[in-house]
Amino acid sequence: MQFKKILVPIDFSHFSKKALDSAVELAQCCKGKIFLLHVEEDIFCMRRIHKIHPPLEEVCDKIHDDLIVEKKKHLEKFKQYVPSDLLEGAILREGHPFVEIVKFAREQCIDLIVMSTRGMSNIKHALLGSTTEKVLRKAECAVFVIRDKKCKFVAP
Repeated sequence: MQFKKILVPIDFSHFSKKALDSAVELAQCCKGKIFLLHVEEDIFCMRRIHKIHPPLEEVCDKIHDDLIVEKKKHLEKFKQYVPSDLLEGAILREGHPFVEIVKFAREQCIDLIVMSTRGMSNIKHALLGSTTEKVLRKAECAVFVIRDKKCKFVAP
C-alpha cells in the first residue's frame, strides 16, 4: 500500500510530536507528503446560539483572535520538524476535532492518518470519548495510532 498523502493531526503535545516523527519516517520511506492539521475547538460557540451584548462580543472576538494567532505560531514551530520536501501544508481549522480531521482527510484524499493517543481509564473514556477513537471509526482511510510507551494496560 502506498501512503502518498499523510495527515498528522496535532495538538502541540509531546504525544503529537511523537506521531509526527513516525509520520516523517513513513513519508521518507513511501516518498509521501505530510499535511499538518490543528483543529481548535470553537470555545465561543455560544455566540452563535445566544445573543451576546456587543461589549462582551468584542471581548470574545479579541480573545478568539489572540488564541488563533498563538496557535498559528505553534503550527509554524511544528512545521520545522518536517523536512521541507515532505511538507505539503500546515492547516488550522476550527470546529470539533474529529469532525474536521475526518472531513479534511476526505477533502484531500488522504491515504493515511497518523495520530497519537494516551491511555485513559474506562471511566474517563466512557464520559469524554476519544478523538482518536472517533477518527478510527469514521475515517475512510487507514489510521496509524502511535501509543505512548509509558502507558500501561490496566484490566477493567
